[in-house]
This record gives sequence, C-alpha cells and structure tokens, in this order.
Amino acid sequence: MPEDLSGTAAEAGIAVVRTAGTDLWDSFRRQVAAWIGRGDGPSERSELLRLTDTASALREAGGAGSAAVAARHALDWQRRFADLLQRLDDAERETAAARLRQLVREHSAGDGPAAPEFNLVSGENVRIQADHGSVAAGTVNGDVRIGFPHSPDSPQG
Repeated sequence: MPEDLSGTAAEAGIAVVRTAGTDLWDSFRRQVAAWIGRGDGPSERSELLRLTDTASALREAGGAGSAAVAARHALDWQRRFADLLQRLDDAERETAAARLRQLVREHSAGDGPAAPEFNLVSGENVRIQADHGSVAAGTVNGDVRIGFPHSPDSPQG
C-alpha cells in the first residue's frame, strides 16, 4: 500500500482511540461506521458495536496499562482501515481515502486524553527521513526485534 494511504489508515486508527470517550465520540463513531459500512446497514451496525467495544476497553484500561491498550486498539483500527482501502480499486480507494481524511479532520478529537503519548503505531516498517536541512527523530517505546538475514550457502560448482 502506498505510504500516503498507510499514513491515512494510521491517522484514522489513532483518531478512533483519541476520540473515544470525548464529546465528539458519538458523531465520529457513526461517521466511521458509515464509512466502513459503505451503505450496508448490517455492516454499519456491526462496526458501531466494534467501536463501542473499543471505547469500553479504553475506559476500563485506565492506569498504567492504558497506553498499551490504546496502542493495541489504534493498531487494530489502522489495520482495519488499511485492509478496507486495499480492497478497493484505484479510483474508489482515492475517493475513500480522501473521505476518511476529511472525516478524521472534521469529526475527531485531534489530541484527546486516551493516548496523547503516541503519534504513530505501526506493526510494519517505519522510515523516518530528514531532507533539505530538516531534522527527523523517532522514539520507540517497547521491544524492538532486529533479524539478520541468513548467510548465503557456499557457492556450488
């Protein structure tokens, strides 16, 4: 998936977590369910339940474990948005991604209390790059596992 669409999915996943429990939640939750359901009533109702479960889990987590729960739910929603975008053809994908960005911008809490300590959650590669005299930085909270490629077999022949 192109970086801009991955970024859109990540931003939307974080928006779900940050908006849960705020005054904007009910409207945002309905908008997200409608975006995912794409006009299918049963799908929208299923997504409303899933979103409600996320908000409940975040509310119940509280304390020291809340950051881990928030990160897990943000990543789950990121994957869900990415999967849905990936299933669309190119024209539909661009339209749906633009609508999702607009939904996040207009209906979500930009900096809610649920997870202020992270800006990006990824289960895949992340590249941070600085250019044109700028500075780039990243922080890793948690485990990092680096695997090294296997050594090639000795040449035959």
